Amino acid sequence: MGQDTGRVGLTRRHFLGVLAGSAAVVTGCARTEPEQAAWDGSVVTRWDTDPWALGSYSALAVGSSWRVRQTLADTVLDGRLVLAGEYTATDFPATVHGALGSGYRAAQLLNATAESVGRVAVIGAGMAGLGAARRLQDTGWQVEVLEARDRVGGRVWTDYSLGVPAELGAAWIHGVTGNALVRLVKQAGLGLQPTNFDDFSAHVYPSSARAGAEVARADEEIWRAMRAIGNSRPDPADSVAAALAGQGWQPRTPEQHLVELSDVTMEFGVEPDRLGAQALWEGDYYRGGDSLVRGGFAAVPQSLAAGLQVRTATAVRQVSFGTEMQLETDSGPVTADAVVVAVPLSLLQTGTPRVQLPPAVSAALDGLITGNLEKVFLRYGEVWWPDAQVLQIVSAPDQRWAEWYPLTELTGAPLIFGFSGGRAARERPTADPDCAAEAANALETAFR
Repeated sequence: MGQDTGRVGLTRRHFLGVLAGSAAVVTGCARTEPEQAAWDGSVVTRWDTDPWALGSYSALAVGSSWRVRQTLADTVLDGRLVLAGEYTATDFPATVHGALGSGYRAAQLLNATAESVGRVAVIGAGMAGLGAARRLQDTGWQVEVLEARDRVGGRVWTDYSLGVPAELGAAWIHGVTGNALVRLVKQAGLGLQPTNFDDFSAHVYPSSARAGAEVARADEEIWRAMRAIGNSRPDPADSVAAALAGQGWQPRTPEQHLVELSDVTMEFGVEPDRLGAQALWEGDYYRGGDSLVRGGFAAVPQSLAAGLQVRTATAVRQVSFGTEMQLETDSGPVTADAVVVAVPLSLLQTGTPRVQLPPAVSAALDGLITGNLEKVFLRYGEVWWPDAQVLQIVSAPDQRWAEWYPLTELTGAPLIFGFSGGRAARERPTADPDCAAEAANALETAFR
């Protein structure tokens, strides 16, 4: 969908057709007050160092317009190679359903440009690659999916080491109304649990004093500025920080720093001074609110992969053009009549696989960056935190682990996870136990 309409660009989480912009509902009654909160299990994500992700999801760099995504979405090389991935989605960029839609779009583009239906190699078994593979197989192609990991799903990855599903990557469906993912979730036997981001409890580190009203006011202030930016078409040369300053937003108080961290840095995985202003304008409307996936999100890509020929542990290192398409993999050469490259943005930027791209396509890739958003899951013996859907920490140390989501209602276990985004995520402790201890300290000090 083109973006010359002057419409409001909407980001995930808040502009969902359900948020009126009023002060949030603030809750703060703890269920229990143990003398010492003892977490007995943890899981730490490390997408930034994962060799097959190198980060979380794409974002516009300063100086880039939404058109770089359109360039990548429209790329067809020699009528035989197309790109797919959340970074090519112009409607819902940087989301799971944006990735899925990009796979569907890539299949349609290949069907429209290829001389004939034949053998197609799909590089990457994430949602984009599986979506493309499914559509191509349905239209008569002989499909082979080549995946570097030992599993399908890419950045949709459910961990069960704590006894219940914990989503290490994607967890929410953003905008459930009219979302193709909802049907796939139901087909996979999963459910949805709506998230109300207005149901939050904010405490101050280290005093544990409540700060809900101040946070709600700061949140309304930044969203007033972001709405104004989204109602215009910001200059691609501007950063989000500059665009917000132009609307009078200057974070001075701890509460203002928290909402900027939550609504920008952890939303996009990038600090406002590194994020292109059109990130607040690009994309389509999100309708129907956000929902967590109940029962293990990984079942969705597994269901999509059923009936497809998928070769895991097969990293593709280079794609070359000839009479046939030549793919060099860790498991030997592969030939095909056409190729869909559906690897994360960072991998394509760093040459995995190596593909000879036209200058315009390379320039478009350079207009995007990959944000960082990491999680720590903590399992406790019992629930002791406030009965709210979102917990926020004002003045969290090093701006890490400032936002938490209890998962007891979703999983039936005393499980909670915290977010760290942007530079703070990249600078977190390198050892998982230290990372979990740091996160638990922030949570327990603020809320215990």
